[in-house]
Amino acid sequence: MIQRKNNYNTYLMEKKIITIIFFTISLILVGCGNTNNNEPETTTNNIPKAITTPKPKSISVTANQTEKKIKPTQIGVYEGTMKNPVLGKTQPLHLELKDAYAFTAYPDHEPNNKLHGNWKIDGDFLVCSGKTELTKQTMTLKIDSTSMELISINQGIKGRETEMFLSQLIPTGAKSIIFRKKSTP
Repeated sequence: MIQRKNNYNTYLMEKKIITIIFFTISLILVGCGNTNNNEPETTTNNIPKAITTPKPKSISVTANQTEKKIKPTQIGVYEGTMKNPVLGKTQPLHLELKDAYAFTAYPDHEPNNKLHGNWKIDGDFLVCSGKTELTKQTMTLKIDSTSMELISINQGIKGRETEMFLSQLIPTGAKSIIFRKKSTP
């Protein structure tokens, strides 16, 4: 019984020593972080004030700062020329890039089934992803952000992403579909 009591007392003593060591190391580390002054501030009674670590400053990025990083000149109304695969005639393909990374796109023959969604710059590409108004079809337009050439159109069909054949949409004699920025009045 006496040996058990001695083991318990030893255990308590070791626990107190570990706590003291931990507390001392914590004070040393906190003190090392205070680079403004070698000595802690004192109150009028020469008692050291509590040492506090400064809180990290938060960095906020406003929408305007973010837009500056991703070509704010992209915002505007664009028009490309595409071939209507059903009629075989050329027609305008409209694209409007709006503030807050919203966009609207639609071919001239479907003004009531516009594609609405969000756009972003992904590397060298402008990627517009959204859903059509009436048919609720998901679509993604991938456009070269420098030349504004339409690279691909993916559409969600029965839960699968399927790439459309751009060759069916490129007007006869053209090499690609290029969006040109329209001048604003």
